[in-house]
Amino acid sequence: MIEELSATREVADDQPRMPRRWLVYLALLFAATGLVSVAVGSLMPAYTDPHVAERIRSGLECEPGIRNTNENLQCDTELWHRSMKTLRTNKWSLVDGGGGLLVSGLMMSIFFWWNRQKSWRQLSTPRSSLLILALAGLSWLMQIPAYGLFFMTELMRGYYPHWADSIAIPMFHFQSILLRLFLPYMAIWLLFIVGARLPVALFSTVPGRPLVNAFWSGATALLLMPIGLVLIGAILEGPILMVPFLWLTLWLMLCARAAALTRHRCY
Repeated sequence: MIEELSATREVADDQPRMPRRWLVYLALLFAATGLVSVAVGSLMPAYTDPHVAERIRSGLECEPGIRNTNENLQCDTELWHRSMKTLRTNKWSLVDGGGGLLVSGLMMSIFFWWNRQKSWRQLSTPRSSLLILALAGLSWLMQIPAYGLFFMTELMRGYYPHWADSIAIPMFHFQSILLRLFLPYMAIWLLFIVGARLPVALFSTVPGRPLVNAFWSGATALLLMPIGLVLIGAILEGPILMVPFLWLTLWLMLCARAAALTRHRCY
């Protein structure tokens, strides 16, 4: 009888916990809300008055109804942006935000489907530290094409005046910054995973070492905060291409925490 009760407990421990179900519902809600937002946004006009918007966009007017006297058809840039902003609808906000929610919902759904037979205790890290490093590096470098596509999308949507500098300038500047920060960024990951013994349970701790657990959990939380903020910004305003890689980075940070703790275990 005792053995049967023990076996029942073990089976129950291996079953997915109730919060997993609610997270699946949340993922489906994200995907459904995102799909509806994209559909609604796609059907909306970009401007409340397309004809006025086109005159301002081309420089014929700097403000609605006021002819531009500049022979080069240029306006004060701040005035131009202010005038265009007053004419824009929520079209692109709905499309971008909806796309971010849709991608987030799909990423969460794929994660839960992939681990559908596992409880939270059974979730584990990759088997190789090099894989964590490679995925972290890939996610960082994906910002280059993601933001390049973001700038080109804004250009096609008419977010920049025709006299503005080429978008190649901010794209090159952004790329240069990302490449300079790449090695310091990867060094942070090395601090977590060098000497790790993988795989290990994702939410594992070191028994009897509360300070060690608190240190690495705190360090992980400090890194998760800016990643989470960037993820929220990418979901709401773009670049949408970065959303799946930011979700991946959040998961990799949890893996890095678990990896760092393995160095303090006695095997």
